[in-house]
Amino acid sequence: MKEILTALMIWLGANSNFDVNMDPPRVIFLPHDQMEQLYYGDREKYGELYAFYDTDRDVIILRDTWDRRKPWDMSILLHETIHYIQDQSNTVFACNAQMEKETWPLQQKYLQEVHKFIWDYDALWHFSISTCEN
Repeated sequence: MKEILTALMIWLGANSNFDVNMDPPRVIFLPHDQMEQLYYGDREKYGELYAFYDTDRDVIILRDTWDRRKPWDMSILLHETIHYIQDQSNTVFACNAQMEKETWPLQQKYLQEVHKFIWDYDALWHFSISTCEN
C-alpha cells in the first residue's frame, strides 16, 4: 500500500499545487457497515460511502472490498489522499464542503489520464456540494 500511496502523491504533486513532501497516509480497511457507523454515528446516512479521511486519527478508511485493480477504487484512494494532504498542510476552509472543490476535478483527471476511464460528474452537483451554505 505504501508504494501505491507514494505513486498517488507523486501524481498529485505533478498535477496540482499541493506540497506532497510528507509521509504517505495510513490506511485501514473496514466492512461497509462498520465504516458507515464510524463516519455517520447517529446522524442520518446519505449517498454511497466508499471511503473517508478521519482527521481525528489521520487515517484513510477504505471499504474492505477496495481493489487496487479497479480504476474507480484507485480514484477513491486518490480522493482521500487529497483530503489527507489538505489536513496535513493545515489548509483552512470556510466550511468542510470547500474541501471537495479540488478533489473531484483531480479525481476525474486521474481517472482519465492514468486509467483512460471517463467520469462525467454533474458540474452543478459538484458546485453545490463544494460550496458553503450561507
